[in-house]
Amino acid sequence: MALSISSLGGHMAAAATGIDLNAAPDAPLTAALRRAILDNLVLCIRDQALDPVGYRNAMKLFGTPLIRRQTSQHGEVAEINIISSEDKDVLGDGKRLVNGAHWHTDDSFMAVPCSLTMLYGVEVPPVGGDTQFTNMYAAHEALPAALQRRIADLRVLHKWDSSRKGTRVATLAGAMPEATHPLVRTHPETGRKSLYLNPNRMERIVGMARADSDALLDELIAHAIQPRFQYRHKWRQGDIVIWDNRCTMHKANADYPDGARRFMHRIVIEGTVPV
Repeated sequence: MALSISSLGGHMAAAATGIDLNAAPDAPLTAALRRAILDNLVLCIRDQALDPVGYRNAMKLFGTPLIRRQTSQHGEVAEINIISSEDKDVLGDGKRLVNGAHWHTDDSFMAVPCSLTMLYGVEVPPVGGDTQFTNMYAAHEALPAALQRRIADLRVLHKWDSSRKGTRVATLAGAMPEATHPLVRTHPETGRKSLYLNPNRMERIVGMARADSDALLDELIAHAIQPRFQYRHKWRQGDIVIWDNRCTMHKANADYPDGARRFMHRIVIEGTVPV
């Protein structure tokens, strides 16, 4: 079979079929997959059966995989994080954690956030457990011109344990440094502008009174997560879903039946300083 790419969500998201990532793609196929991510923001590569080493090696096609210790690591491949329905806060109170249950973009609390995230559906529930995405290019473009001008040069302080967070976060063994990023980000490859928001990690807009900062951030978040900007991915066994953190937000849904298992392998790819 040859590569076929089809739209999933209209304004964002596409599915790639007809390829087996156990066989290293040649340069034209790699370029086509990279282009599909840039054009569609979210790319689902269907029907894959990869062992952990093969998965890590295949994802190197898209950049340099990073090691992230904020989430459980695979025992043999350090670049793979385990996202499981059985996750617990082992450094804190031991209670169950639902990773990514609220809207966010990965790594915004870091000075150099990752660019892409890959999630491999090793075991997916029969129903539920969808991942939602929202198009932050479209959210920015839909803002009134006056509001676009108002926020164009604003910067936001991001931190791991933000006072604005909507969910519990895992306790970390060491303190995480804070990072300051633009509220409107320019994509380094497409040149397009997007809102750069992370409700779980944004603390405040730099130089703005707290009440005014909270009001503006709340307004922008409510705007960005409107259904018209969203795509909801219904997982199939063997899906690898790749998304661009530089122009999307996402969230997980823990609405699968009791006793159903959701087990994912996650990899993140090296990024650049947001501008």
